[in-house]
Amino acid sequence: MSVNRIILVDDDEISNFLSISLIRKIDPEIEIIPFRNGKEALDYLKNEGLSKRKSNLILLDIRMPVMNGFEFLEEIRNSNLKTKDSMRVVMLSSSDNPRDLEKAKSFEVLGYINKPLKEESISTYLSLTG
Repeated sequence: MSVNRIILVDDDEISNFLSISLIRKIDPEIEIIPFRNGKEALDYLKNEGLSKRKSNLILLDIRMPVMNGFEFLEEIRNSNLKTKDSMRVVMLSSSDNPRDLEKAKSFEVLGYINKPLKEESISTYLSLTG
C-alpha cells in the first residue's frame, strides 16, 4: 500500500498551494491535511491520532511561528502518543543550513526535501509501505 494520507505542516501558503497541487497531480486519491504550525498538527495528532487503516506521511517545515518543526518533533519524541512509532516524517524546508540537516537526522526523519516540492523528490516517499 502506498501513502494515502499526508499531514502537511507548513506556514507558507504559496508553498502549501504548490505542494498540494503537485501531490494531487501525482495521485488525486491522497488525502492531504494541512496545518500552519507544529502546534496545530500536534493538537490534531493528540486528538485524532494517525489512522491505522491509512499509510501516513508527515511533511514538516522547520521554520514556523508558534511551534517550529524541531519543537514539534521534540514534543512527539517526549509524548505518549500511541501512534508515534509509526510516524514517518520528511522535512520539507527552504533551509540549506547544514546544522538543520544534522538536527533533522537526530530525530530519525526519513528524509530532507528542499522547497519547492518536486515530483522526483516526493515520489520515493509516496510509495512507502506500512
